[in-house]
Amino acid sequence: MSQNLSSIGQQTGTTGTSGDAGSDGAIESMEAAFDRAIAKAAQVTEKRMEGGSALDAARTRLSN
Repeated sequence: MSQNLSSIGQQTGTTGTSGDAGSDGAIESMEAAFDRAIAKAAQVTEKRMEGGSALDAARTRLSN
């Protein structure tokens, strides 16, 4: 994926001017996305742990 390096530092913010306003908004958006991803990963881990426990219990019952 190629990137146009001549425009680095020239991105415009939400107000149409280059500066912190656009950067702050982008950072907030990324933080929110990471927070959602972390929460979803925790849910997946919890479900896997529950499923793994049930599977382990079933294996134990079968081996006895």
